[in-house]
Amino acid sequence: MTFKAINERIHISRIKTKFHNLSFINVHAPTKEKDETDKKAFLQKMEEAYDICSSSNIKVLLRDLNAKTRREEIY
Repeated sequence: MTFKAINERIHISRIKTKFHNLSFINVHAPTKEKDETDKKAFLQKMEEAYDICSSSNIKVLLRDLNAKTRREEIY
């Protein structure tokens, strides 16, 4: 098993098995309040992470897109 951090929001974990190699790409997207430039940079890095994984691997994208960790105002 190998682990590679692309940045603080994207990392890749690779697992070699008997029949296949698995690549798990874990991403935490910026929230909708972020600038468009931040969002575009994130998407570009995510695409680069996807391309890093070889084509012989099974790629699994694990994502947390536009999540927040706080209470809603109505509560």
